[in-house]
Amino acid sequence: MTTPLDQWRAQARAAQETDRQVRRLYDVAYRVAAIGRILTNPRATADDIAYVSTRIPRALAAAARLLNRPGLSEHLVTPYARSFLATAERALTAPTTQLLKAANAARAAAAASTNSDDLRYVLLSDIEDRCRYLVEAANSRTGWTRHDHAASYAVLDLATRWGLSVETSIPRQAGDGQPPVPAHIAQEVARRAEIRTRCAAAIRCTRSTCLAYGAVWTQDGTSQGPFLCTGCIPAANAERTARGFAPTLQAVPGGVPADARYSVTLYNGSGPGRRTVTCPTPQEAQFTAETVRPFNNTGYTIQVTTTP
Repeated sequence: MTTPLDQWRAQARAAQETDRQVRRLYDVAYRVAAIGRILTNPRATADDIAYVSTRIPRALAAAARLLNRPGLSEHLVTPYARSFLATAERALTAPTTQLLKAANAARAAAAASTNSDDLRYVLLSDIEDRCRYLVEAANSRTGWTRHDHAASYAVLDLATRWGLSVETSIPRQAGDGQPPVPAHIAQEVARRAEIRTRCAAAIRCTRSTCLAYGAVWTQDGTSQGPFLCTGCIPAANAERTARGFAPTLQAVPGGVPADARYSVTLYNGSGPGRRTVTCPTPQEAQFTAETVRPFNNTGYTIQVTTTP
């Protein structure tokens, strides 16, 4: 026979179990909300997106199982948990998530493109920059403007037309021919082509009064020296003498070894930060030095690395 005390104990156990399940639900919702915020970072990588795309569906499935338990749907904490879950779920299908996918697809495609394919490299890099800018704008205090909405559709459509696997609601037009090339992209491609032509003569002289292309590698007897034109070596030695150093700069006998590589150090001329790129030829090293700008005020140095 069930006594009132037994009934009270059963109700207490049921309430305790409900509270425990509610805490589990809230923990799941709170954690998945934090995971969803990864998609608000304009620098999110493809690995970040893959992680979020895996974790959020799993968390939503776990939350759905918990909500099927008796008493959880009516609990006072449940609406808060549901709001976290809904926010994370919306993050997966948000326009900014599609932009992040497009940005990372563009980055991978640009890295895979050949160094001489300026049009594809410039276009893909521009797509990545525009996508990440729009993601940052969407998560700012003011949010997107009407122009930003139109720009998001346009950049996703452009990415699709150029072969990136991007989800977009804009249908492809029948009979599409050559993908469109924006005017500013064409201008940048022409600029890079001009620089590539100049760099065909190889590395630039480091003397500010010369800066001619086709300089030779020098040494001072103990360490690697700068790249200088043959005619600038005597002037550089005269400057060394005036500063109290031995005038020992000379062209390296035999020139640069055939198995050498070129190390281009890009540094921030007005603050901290540097980046190093290794190139197989002097032409590519000089081209990289003049076209890669990771900082607002980028300077560069080129050195020879004899180990391939």
